[in-house]
Amino acid sequence: MSFSENFKTARKKKKLTQNQVAEALNIDRSAVAHYENGTAMPHAKNIQKICDILDIPIEKLFE
Repeated sequence: MSFSENFKTARKKKKLTQNQVAEALNIDRSAVAHYENGTAMPHAKNIQKICDILDIPIEKLFE
């Protein structure tokens, strides 16, 4: 699976909305939608934050 698929799956598993993830990252909800659609990637500084929010190891995002 791709980053976008792994990200979306992990977010839904935690029962978080795109808006909740965006607020935790201090970014716009549309950025989260772009991550899930595969049209954008998060900044490197946000990847660890995403892992913390979704409670997954970084490797799981990039399998």
